[in-house]
Amino acid sequence: MERKLAMLHNMRKCIIFILFSFFLLGCNQSHLPVFQEEIRGLKLVQLITGKDALYAISKLHGKKINVTSGMVAFYQGEGEKATVWVSESFSTDDAIQQTEIMIEKMRSGKRSPFSGYEEIGQAGVNIYSFKGMGQVHYIFRISKSIYWVTANPGTIDELCKSIVG
Repeated sequence: MERKLAMLHNMRKCIIFILFSFFLLGCNQSHLPVFQEEIRGLKLVQLITGKDALYAISKLHGKKINVTSGMVAFYQGEGEKATVWVSESFSTDDAIQQTEIMIEKMRSGKRSPFSGYEEIGQAGVNIYSFKGMGQVHYIFRISKSIYWVTANPGTIDELCKSIVG
């Protein structure tokens, strides 16, 4: 009888361990977006993920950026192009801090090519808008993910709607 109780106890421990492992795996899933193949006449022509995306994000910033993952989506069509940069931070607090630093550098950097700073909201998300380098730039954060969307004025809102909702 004691042997059966001990075996049941060990089985219960094993089941709890397995369930806990599945819970941890579920909590660790990335929330990076799935990009649409076409948005407002622009076709997704390239999607960079994994280490290549982390390299591209660090290259854009001129230094290694401390994030867990990233993606870069390039759209093109009818003389227009758009890019969506996404990085996922280790925590929401890290993402908030990284977003604030980026916005501040874009707003007040002496060599910043960006102007026309504006804050707008869409579906409960704070979007920071800039103009520069011939396009409009939207920067926003959803949970641990930071987005930088660059596109022409008529296209950028549709791109953001596809991400934010």
